[in-house]
Amino acid sequence: MRRWIFILLYAITALLAVSCIPKYEESGMRVFQNPSDVSNSFLYFGLILVFTAFVLIMAKRSEKFLRFFMYFLVFVSVYYVLIPFLGGLSLVVAIVVVALLIKKPNWMVINASALLLAAGITSMFGISLEPLPVIILLAILAIYDALSVYRTGHMIDLADSVIKMGLPMLFVIPSKKDKPMLLGVGDVVIPNILVVSAQTFVKAPTIGFLKIPALTALLGGILGMVALVTVAEKFNRPHAGLPFLNTGAILGFVIGLMITQCA
Repeated sequence: MRRWIFILLYAITALLAVSCIPKYEESGMRVFQNPSDVSNSFLYFGLILVFTAFVLIMAKRSEKFLRFFMYFLVFVSVYYVLIPFLGGLSLVVAIVVVALLIKKPNWMVINASALLLAAGITSMFGISLEPLPVIILLAILAIYDALSVYRTGHMIDLADSVIKMGLPMLFVIPSKKDKPMLLGVGDVVIPNILVVSAQTFVKAPTIGFLKIPALTALLGGILGMVALVTVAEKFNRPHAGLPFLNTGAILGFVIGLMITQCA
């Protein structure tokens, strides 16, 4: 049953991110000025490495400083995610979100905050990168995720630090009998960047409000999520999500392009 909640969160994030596209484009919320530049993919990856190293080091040296820094980061992120929609009121919402995370970091507050951030960040990076740089980024991150979970294990250490601080970097599905199921926000954001990118940059017919390559990338990612939660439940241990999710999204996107060209 809980697996379907993760699948639903994945789909909702993608649909919310797509719905944010017009406002973010109108407000000039692009992260990179040249969406076709492949070097942007390596810059993004480099930032992830630096951020991960910083969190792991500070978790051992000064958890108090790390907690302050992460709350500040959440505050800034919520503010920028909402400013195209709420203007100055986004400042108030950002303060409320951080206050709730400090005072009442229960799973509902964490999940609501994580969904808000995931949708906004997915949309901003999706409108900032064309599909080719996104595919390169997804391939790199799938390999990195597998190595960091199965070989070095530092991604598991990172998740443990985030759980202790009650930060919206993980979706948490509680259970009365078993341990809570966890899904990294990055596992939802990264593959869905391709959905937003396809919706933004690819000229293709639509089904409903989604262009065909965006729709098939979303469906491919959902199939990857089904495979991920099935494996996680069967083996009952942490698993790298991006190899499943990114592969599904990329294959779905390619299939969508082929359908478009044949139509």
